[in-house]
Amino acid sequence: MKKQYTLAYGKNAVTLELEEEKIIDVLRSRELPSPENEEALIREAMANPIGTSGLTEIINANETVCIVIGDITRLWIRHHVIVKVLLEELNNSGIADEQITIISARGSHRNQTTEEIKMLVGDDIYRRIPVIEHTGSAEDLVDLGHTSRNTPVRLNRHVVEADRVILTGGIVHHYLAGYGGGKKSVLPGVSSREGIMANHKHSLNPNGPGLNPDVRAGKLQGNPLSEDMVEAGRMLGVDFIVNILINDQHKIGLAVAGDLVEAHEKGCALADEYYGVPIREKADLVIASCGGYPKDINMYQTYKASHNMVHAMKKGGVGILVSQCCDGIGSDLFYNICTDFADNQAREQHLSNAYDIAKFAGYTQLVWTQQNRFIAISDLPDEQIRCMGMTPVNTLEEALTLAQEWLGDHYKAYIMPEGATTFPMLK
Repeated sequence: MKKQYTLAYGKNAVTLELEEEKIIDVLRSRELPSPENEEALIREAMANPIGTSGLTEIINANETVCIVIGDITRLWIRHHVIVKVLLEELNNSGIADEQITIISARGSHRNQTTEEIKMLVGDDIYRRIPVIEHTGSAEDLVDLGHTSRNTPVRLNRHVVEADRVILTGGIVHHYLAGYGGGKKSVLPGVSSREGIMANHKHSLNPNGPGLNPDVRAGKLQGNPLSEDMVEAGRMLGVDFIVNILINDQHKIGLAVAGDLVEAHEKGCALADEYYGVPIREKADLVIASCGGYPKDINMYQTYKASHNMVHAMKKGGVGILVSQCCDGIGSDLFYNICTDFADNQAREQHLSNAYDIAKFAGYTQLVWTQQNRFIAISDLPDEQIRCMGMTPVNTLEEALTLAQEWLGDHYKAYIMPEGATTFPMLK
């Protein structure tokens, strides 16, 4: 008997019908709490900080404060809720709006429009507090030296010059840093492009071709890229973080606050508990949606879902990727490394000489599509999809027909409705 499944596609949805006996499981994160009041949840986390004193004990009334938020690709973090609570706490402690600056930690992502920045913090906060977009190539970045791994630490002037720095972020499994949130708001968030690329170059295997096996999702200790990020955060002197986990209703389900490392590690343990999905076997077919807008805003962000679905797929299997990509590819470098080189050996050589995170993502996307077959449903031109190693189709019905041609009639499948945040863990 066939069963119908709904997958998010941009701000809309698509449906598929598949025989129930072909489905091993629908991989979903464990259901996070759905608190009635998100702001109360943030206040509770801040009232019980991990590894440090409370915010009111750290900050004096005459000090300046910089709050670091994400960019439009992190709209799902709901910064407008977090920042509202932070401003209340700061104002109640004698910190006036004029002493506060908000930085959008854009890292190496594209410029944002004024409307997008307003979406991040809300109209009221945008009117009250200056919101500055970080630029990794700005001439006034402040040099703090180098990490022990020789990564240059040049950071946004507003962050360095503030008396106190508060980071906000969302925690999910991250293909390079182990987990999102925490130190990522500093490096790459408010760092120089040079520093970002030096840090991310640790993703290449230092002992030979291919990927560094210690740089992967779910790994912090012994992950040189993550440890390098933490070192940069300590060099800056982060005073407090507020990080959240999002539930299936795209609302804040859990929150942690406190020390840059200790609070973040507690949040990472929660990510394993809720986003990590144990599986007993890998499947022939994996059908994954990123989870809708903004997680599927472009193909560069879609990479996270590709990364996660590979963990549930047999080598030689098929992946069906559902991602609207209303903003296009999202990075010329991500796309051009797919088109400008003859093979992965040439791509690796180029990366070793001129590393770029977007190039690396494009390269690994091709690694996966050469080990498995990928079918993509998106708004991108067919030719672009083909250049990234995938087969374009218009509907899930077409995708399933093609997958069956490749796999035969006796395949088994997983469905991942929230592919960008669901991390399969083979037991």
